[in-house]
Amino acid sequence: MVGWHRGWGYLQLLIAYEAEGYEVQETRLCKCACGSIEFELIADRDEGCAQRRCASCGKEHLICDSADYWSGARPDKWKCTKCGHEKCNVAIGFSLYEPDQPGQEQDVHWISVGNRCANCGTLGCFIDWKVGWGPSHSLVDMA
Repeated sequence: MVGWHRGWGYLQLLIAYEAEGYEVQETRLCKCACGSIEFELIADRDEGCAQRRCASCGKEHLICDSADYWSGARPDKWKCTKCGHEKCNVAIGFSLYEPDQPGQEQDVHWISVGNRCANCGTLGCFIDWKVGWGPSHSLVDMA
């Protein structure tokens, strides 16, 4: 297994990715309440939603505002394009709107779900979607 310390590269990948040309200002690494950092990942690109399932304890977590769209979702399962492994580390990148006033929280404009294969370390971004409502800064804490 590739060491976790090498996984920090996917934070830089998310920052460089710039979905739809929007700069990523914040990132969050995903970690289950049980302490695991490996997940199975499923997502629906049409609905703009994703779910991670802990590879250790099986707990499922809808990412950010995905609960609002999950009932209509037909998710695809992530699988490494290089080795076929189905478990990955997950990080979320957030593109933020400029605040209307100084000191105001920035709403989330775009969400990018980055992944790093837990077996071979291949990096990618499985899904990204626009957030079209506000206030939405609370999504940063729902990775």
